[in-house]
Amino acid sequence: MITRDITPDVLTFNALIDSFVKEGKLTEAQELYNEMITRGIDPNTITYTTLIYGLCMENRLDEANQMMDLMVSKGCDPNSVTYSILINGYCKNKLVDEGMRLFRKMSLRGVVADTVTYSTLIQGFCQTGKPKVAKDLFQEMVSIGVPPSVVTYGILLDGLCDNGELEKALEILDQMHNCKMDPGICIYSIIIHGMCNAGKVNGAWDLFCSLPSKGVKPNVKTFTVMISGLCKKGLLPEANILLRKMEEDGIVPNVCTYNTLIRAHLSGGDISNSVELIEEMKRCGFSADASTIKMVMDMLSDGRLDKSFLDMLSGPFGDKSSSSLD
Repeated sequence: MITRDITPDVLTFNALIDSFVKEGKLTEAQELYNEMITRGIDPNTITYTTLIYGLCMENRLDEANQMMDLMVSKGCDPNSVTYSILINGYCKNKLVDEGMRLFRKMSLRGVVADTVTYSTLIQGFCQTGKPKVAKDLFQEMVSIGVPPSVVTYGILLDGLCDNGELEKALEILDQMHNCKMDPGICIYSIIIHGMCNAGKVNGAWDLFCSLPSKGVKPNVKTFTVMISGLCKKGLLPEANILLRKMEEDGIVPNVCTYNTLIRAHLSGGDISNSVELIEEMKRCGFSADASTIKMVMDMLSDGRLDKSFLDMLSGPFGDKSSSSLD
């Protein structure tokens, strides 16, 4: 693959292999690796790590494992990046226990895990419904001096809230405050969402209203989450007021904001306000999402709406439409 009048070294091969892997041409990258061996050029940690990354991107985890074993057998030690890539491959495929075994193996080899590795595993355990393991791993991370990032906190808090562990999430939020770490709007949005889902809408509202005093400006996601919480509690007038407050603050509602309010008004039998919101949504170039369409179709089938409503809902949309009616 390389012309004979050039004498490539390991750096040349690594650059080419990396380029092929990034382009999704793993076969070509593996051919280059074989050519390295043929030429007597020893691959290094970067070579193996890049190939392992390519294999993980194609979910060829068995081959990625074999590549790591080969790497070790050749006297080339995997580093934290190598392990992180393979662990991420496992977690992405919900094989978190396998990722954890590899993590422990990594520790036994004396390779210190970094923030990214811990964050990957924490997210994996959260996504597989094991928030306690995720929290324990987080505490281990802190105890050995690996600094969690705001992203790590966000992953854990989101996972705890999604798994009904709001109180534990609030404890972790307190840890952030105690460490003088600024949670930022993304973290507060996660907590507000968790509180709303746990039925603690009043608490979520108090936190939402306190954000300016914390020097944090709510964004479109925060407003939408709070609007959704108010809707779930049946506080539609308050949700409508918050929509207008959102616009006054210069925050443009998105398709999720509108669909959340439309569904809430429809479920309450308020067709007039639903129509107004749909027309406003359409003027903004947005369209109804799948959940809204399903609700409308259900209401059509049981006679609570007539076909003219569906015709109005599925009329022309602007160029910003972000979802389809198909």
